[in-house]
Amino acid sequence: MGWWQRLSYKRTAVAFLLTAVAVAVPSGAWYFAARHQVEHEIFLREAGIYEAAAREGRKLAEGLAKRLEDLRGVESRRPFYHYQNLFHDPEAAAEGVSVAISPLAHGTADPLIEAHFQVDGEDRLSLPTVNEEFPELGAQGADPEQCALFEKLGEITLYCCDERLPADAAAGEGTNAHRGNGDQIQLLPARAWRQHLQASALYADLKYSKKRREVSRSLDTNAGGQIEIVISPFGWYTLPVGGQSALVALRTVKTPAGIWTQGFVVSHEAVRQQLAHSPFPATFALALELEHRDLPDRVVFSVPGTSWGLALDVSVHLREALSAASADRERFFGIFLLGVVAAGVAGGLVVTMMYHSERLAQQRAQFAAAAAHELRTPLAGLRLYGEMLAEGLGNPAKAGEYARRLAGEAERLGRVVTNILSFARLERESLAVDLEPGDLAAAVRAAAERQQPALEEAGARVVMELPEDLPTVRFDRDAVVHIVQNLLDNAEKYTRGIADRTIRLRLTRERAGVMLSVADNGRGIAPKLRRRLFRPFTRGVHQDAPEGLGLGLVLVKLLATAQGGAISYRDGPGGGAEFTVTFPA
Repeated sequence: MGWWQRLSYKRTAVAFLLTAVAVAVPSGAWYFAARHQVEHEIFLREAGIYEAAAREGRKLAEGLAKRLEDLRGVESRRPFYHYQNLFHDPEAAAEGVSVAISPLAHGTADPLIEAHFQVDGEDRLSLPTVNEEFPELGAQGADPEQCALFEKLGEITLYCCDERLPADAAAGEGTNAHRGNGDQIQLLPARAWRQHLQASALYADLKYSKKRREVSRSLDTNAGGQIEIVISPFGWYTLPVGGQSALVALRTVKTPAGIWTQGFVVSHEAVRQQLAHSPFPATFALALELEHRDLPDRVVFSVPGTSWGLALDVSVHLREALSAASADRERFFGIFLLGVVAAGVAGGLVVTMMYHSERLAQQRAQFAAAAAHELRTPLAGLRLYGEMLAEGLGNPAKAGEYARRLAGEAERLGRVVTNILSFARLERESLAVDLEPGDLAAAVRAAAERQQPALEEAGARVVMELPEDLPTVRFDRDAVVHIVQNLLDNAEKYTRGIADRTIRLRLTRERAGVMLSVADNGRGIAPKLRRRLFRPFTRGVHQDAPEGLGLGLVLVKLLATAQGGAISYRDGPGGGAEFTVTFPA
C-alpha cells in the first residue's frame, strides 16, 4: 500500500470519526433533552390528575360534611317523641286524651337517612316505621323491607346504652364531649308523659272502646305536676349494622322511665349516589380502613366531624395519561430514530463522497503513472527503431523487421491513446456507436489478424473458431475492433509466465444471437475482485500483475452495452479466465 493510499485511508477515517461525533453529540443532547421534556410532561400530567383529584376530594368531603352537619342539626331539633310510632303531642291544641301518628311512621323525607330508631331503658329496639300491633300505622304494610331493617338494627342495642358507647367514636359537635353543655331540657305535664307512654293502649281504647270517659278518667288519676326530659344533641358514631360498619347519629334522652337512646343510620347508598357525579369514582368508608389499605391509585380525604373518609380512584385517569404518555414516547422515539437515521445517512454520504473523492484522486494518480508508463514503453521502441533506420544502424537485412516493430509499437501506442480518449468520452457521457447489420465473424477475424503478429511476438498464440453460418447481427465495426483488441491484449498480459499461452477466440450461435468468447490459461480472476471487475482502474491483485490502465474491461462493457449486448466472466475450461460478449440477433 503506497503512502498516498495510506494517507487517503487516514483522511477517510478522520472524516468518519468527525462525522460520527457531529452526529452523535447533537443526537445524544437532543435525546436526553427531549426525553427529559417528555418525562416532565408526563410528571406534570400525573401531578395535574392528583391535583384535580385533591380539589375534587376536598370539595366532596367538605360538601358531605356540611350535608351531614345540616342533617344532624335538623334531627337534633326534632322532638324526642317523634321516634315513637304513636305518641301524645304535648303541644297539640286538643284537650284531654289524644294520640298522634309519628311523622316518621312512613319513613323519612331525607334520602340520606336509612332509618330512625329508638332503644329504651330496657334495651328494647323500636322503629317509628314499625308498629307490630297496628301494622297499617307504619311503613311495614307498604314496605316488607322494614322487617329486614329491624333485624339489621338489632345489633345496635348492644352499644346504645350511654355507658357502653364506643370510646373511639368520632366526636363531632354534640357528641359525648358536649354532653351537659348542649343538652335541651323539656318540661312536660305528668299527664302528657303518661299518655305518651301509653300511646298504643290509648289508640286501641280510642279506636275500639266506647268507654272513652273511663280511659280519660283513669289518666286523670294522680294527674298534676311536671316531669323533666333531658335531651342531648346528636353525635356521630361508627356502629355495626347488618354485619357492616355504618355511620350512625346518636343522642340520649333522660326520662323518668330511664335513659333512652335515639338515632338514625346514614344511608351509604344515598352517599354513593351523591358522590356519583364526581369525575373520579369515590368510595365512602372508615378513614382508618382507607389509610391502611394499599391504595396506590387513590386519594384519601377525611370527612370533617366524623371518623369516615372518601377515597377517589384516579387509576382510570392515570391509565389514560400513561396511554397518552406512551403515544408521546413512541412518537418521540419515531422522530428521534428518523432524525438519527437521516443524520447518519447524511454523514455516511459525506464520508462516502470523501472516500470516493480520495479514492478517485488516488486512482487518477495511479492512472497518470500507468498512462505515462504505457506511453513511455512504445515511445521508447519507436525512438529506438526509428533512430536505427534513420542512421543505418543494426543489420540492414533486418530493416523490414525494424519497420514492422515500428508499426507494432505505433499500433500499441494507438490502443493506449484510444483507450484514454474513449474513457474521456465516457466521463463526458459522449460515447456513441453506429450499428449496422453485417458479418460479425469477418469483423472479428480482421481485428484478431491485425493484432496477431504482436501477440505472437510476445509469445502468445491465438486460436480462432469463427463459423461462417452465424446469424446476421447489428454491430459497430470500430467498437468490435476495440472489444477484440482489449480482450486479446488483456489475455496476453495475464498469461505471461504461463507455459501454455494459447488464447481461444470463438464465436458461437446463441438463441438470442451470437456470443463472442475469449479464453486463456492464466490464473483467472480472484473471487474478491470479480464484483468490481468492470469498474475503472481495477487491476489484478497478485504481485506479478502486469502494468496497465485498468480501463480495458470497462470500455468493453460499455461498448457491448451500447450495442445492446452484455459482457460476463466465468472460469475458463483450462482454469484461466473466459470473457463472453453477446450480440443480439
